[in-house]
Amino acid sequence: EGLFLSSAVLVSPDYTTERMLAVLRLLRGQYHFGGYIHAKAIPGTSPELLEQLGYLADRLSVNIELPSEKSLSLLAPDKGRHSIFRPMKQIAVSGAASREEVAVSRKAPRFAPAGQSTQMIVGASDETDYHILKLSEGMYRKYGLKRVFFSAYVPVTHSPLLPSPLSFRPPLLREHRLYQSDWLLRFYHFQADELLSPDHPTLNPQLDPKCSWALAHLDFFPVEVNTADYESLLRVPGVGVVSARRILSARRVGPLRPEDLKKLGVVMKR
Repeated sequence: EGLFLSSAVLVSPDYTTERMLAVLRLLRGQYHFGGYIHAKAIPGTSPELLEQLGYLADRLSVNIELPSEKSLSLLAPDKGRHSIFRPMKQIAVSGAASREEVAVSRKAPRFAPAGQSTQMIVGASDETDYHILKLSEGMYRKYGLKRVFFSAYVPVTHSPLLPSPLSFRPPLLREHRLYQSDWLLRFYHFQADELLSPDHPTLNPQLDPKCSWALAHLDFFPVEVNTADYESLLRVPGVGVVSARRILSARRVGPLRPEDLKKLGVVMKR
């Protein structure tokens, strides 16, 4: 049904991308594979090759790897902000131009129709959860990313620049909380500054971020489900995107009772 095509950097970014393009042309042209392809765009690749990659793949990703310029220069000195954000901008601009062309003619070639994503490693450097969420939020707004992936750092080698494999535990729960927060940014109309702040930069490991926000904003509650707007319903723990829309539809027929909410998919214990 689909595949993810990635690679380490062989010889140079352009050489690597040319090899990836050869694979994609083989799949699309010779074998007529029409399924989903997610291709990794190598930082430092020339704009011309990146353009070709976008017309063969459904989604592109330029991995930011680490959340700050300081961490990149320390742990990945061959990468820099410019080499990462330049292709992100190109993908965003080319994608927007392609959508305009498709709106005029359906036969126009599509550039990365499934958009772009990125990935950050969490725990290899000392950035806070607040820093990571603000960076994610900024990329969503500036480059129209579809998804930011978080990957808990797992030590595989000894280095004075990295946490010791002997004492370090991969921050899997932290990764999970970041994913939950990212979901709130993308689908629940939250902003990073509502979830965390410079004074409180760490996500609560004991509570999911929506419950944590609710407990810190008890003045927002109770919410009257029969009159509240969509955004207010989404702030209630236990109410998701689907159940909030069901509430809006069901209350047009008549007032809702507590027992009705469970039937609509609301998690009542929350």
